[in-house]
Amino acid sequence: MPEPQWQNSPSNISKVSNPEPLESSINYSVDSSIKNSVYQEQDKANNQPTANTTALTANKSKAININSTHVLVTLILSLLVLLYIQQLPNDNDIKITAITKHPGSELFPSPSPDGRFLVYSQVSANQPTNLFMKDTHQVELPPKQLTFDNAIERHSVWSNDGQYLYFSRKDKANNSCHYIQLKVASQQETQLATCPMQGVYYYLDISPDDQTLAVYNKGGLAKRTGIYFIDLSSKNFAMTRFSCDSDYSYKDRDMSFSPDGKYLAVARRINRLSENIYLINLATKETEQLTYDEEDIVGMSWFGDSQKLVFAAQRADNRFGFVIDIDNRVKQALNLTGFSYPSIAKQSQQLYYQERIETSSLVSLQLNDAIASSPFPVLKSDFTYESPDYNPIIDLIVFSSNESGFDELWSAKPDGSARKQLTNLKQTLRYPKWSHDGQNVAFLAPLSEDRGDGIYIYSVKNERVTLLSSPFFQHNRPNWSMDDKQIISAIYGDKHTDLYSINIADSSTQRLTFDGARYGVMITADTLLYTKLRKGLWQKNINDRQAGDRVIEGDLFNTLYAWTYEQGHVYYQKTFDDHYQLISYDLKNKVQTPLVRLPLNSIYKNDSLTYIATEDRLLYTSSSFPQANINMVTSKQLF
Repeated sequence: MPEPQWQNSPSNISKVSNPEPLESSINYSVDSSIKNSVYQEQDKANNQPTANTTALTANKSKAININSTHVLVTLILSLLVLLYIQQLPNDNDIKITAITKHPGSELFPSPSPDGRFLVYSQVSANQPTNLFMKDTHQVELPPKQLTFDNAIERHSVWSNDGQYLYFSRKDKANNSCHYIQLKVASQQETQLATCPMQGVYYYLDISPDDQTLAVYNKGGLAKRTGIYFIDLSSKNFAMTRFSCDSDYSYKDRDMSFSPDGKYLAVARRINRLSENIYLINLATKETEQLTYDEEDIVGMSWFGDSQKLVFAAQRADNRFGFVIDIDNRVKQALNLTGFSYPSIAKQSQQLYYQERIETSSLVSLQLNDAIASSPFPVLKSDFTYESPDYNPIIDLIVFSSNESGFDELWSAKPDGSARKQLTNLKQTLRYPKWSHDGQNVAFLAPLSEDRGDGIYIYSVKNERVTLLSSPFFQHNRPNWSMDDKQIISAIYGDKHTDLYSINIADSSTQRLTFDGARYGVMITADTLLYTKLRKGLWQKNINDRQAGDRVIEGDLFNTLYAWTYEQGHVYYQKTFDDHYQLISYDLKNKVQTPLVRLPLNSIYKNDSLTYIATEDRLLYTSSSFPQANINMVTSKQLF
């Protein structure tokens, strides 16, 4: 088999500072005064040594000049040699080979066992998300397309014998989702099992003996999603649940079999702000926690010795790579930019990963201008700015940003000036919301000891943060009652998810909805506007136990969180097949008015919108279409 012709990235060149100049301060003094004498011999005797001294001094000056020149030449040569050595590649530097450089994003690398062929998901603007295969021995050749449809294919995994590829296919148009087995040589497909439509990432991995396919799924009788095992040796591909379905304190998502078949590494999410890796012994089901205090696990893969696991973690919107030894729990950081979704070729032990860097900014859209306006940046840099909310009483926006290295709360004027960091909790804070009087900010953050997530309140007056006393452990984005005495939030329970009010003073609660609501805004003391997983916008009286009325139909309104209410109008983001729109809807007259047409992925559709009434502007979180490429490093460079 021919060796890969990798394209090594250029080595880093360290700059050598200019040497300080060498100064010479040798002074010469010759006394040429000759005293007169009446004796000629004495005068001659005095003159002879003077001439000799002058010649000797000249010879010494010449010798010193020659020596100084030699020293200067030697110094210059030494500096040139040092500079050359500095330019030589450092054996400790990891050599990165770029595998893909296409426009758009190449995601979720899946190498064949021998490392030669790489399958990935290609995401491009206004194009279907399909799987492609790259020959890494012939990187100059275009990739081969493996799937040809309008469905979505993301994660994939090869069988250990290199004959089959397994992946999920989600077709929104047909309301179907299946796990697929593809015979690579013949392109023959076989449907193995269904998968839930409500989901984005369909994780999967295969056991070392190729008999078991682990998948992220939800059975018909299951109460929540988890890990399932598909028996590939059975005729009907029998599927059984592996994750516990009675413990509601966590959710299993991603998984990876150890090469020796003894363990399954599992990414277990405690809440929306906390996820860590657990090691499960497949024979005894004994479980050990491997990582702590992580926000989001974005991929993991085993090295061939079954002793080391490489994983990626997202912290404050940045991605980092680590290798952990499962015996001594020693964790080694990888200095690889944007590291996520690592995958190790089983035989060649090459490490493939996607390099992805994302930033978000706050932008504003001027409404009712005589001249049509496009969005203008308010806060934009290499940091992230998300979840803006405006309060007209104090004329400030509050938002979250990772500018300090952690996701903290910040405030600023509507034009982005007078920025101020409000919190210093050094953890992930999300979804800030002003109280109506502008004196407090409610936000979501993790509870201690992996107990879930809680709602915290920041006081503008004393600049302190307090935890809202709540009987619940799974909250969602907070909002306020009209009198600012209660917090409104979705509560995730064992039997249902709905909106509740939580009294700040005495922690008393009231269930407000009975139809699976996820996010709501009080528009009067008794009237609630809210969304749920079904498309559309609903309204109800919170004192009535009946289901709410749909005030905007689902074909007009298909967002869950990217909307806001102001003076009888709802402003919201709507997703189309090939673009986004910002829309205004008059609830009284039932009139829809498109405001602007924007490219796909230019708005964080799961983030907030806020209306700045004093300037008739919308403020929201924007992002550019993310660029992601796949790189490779050899495992021997990492240890």
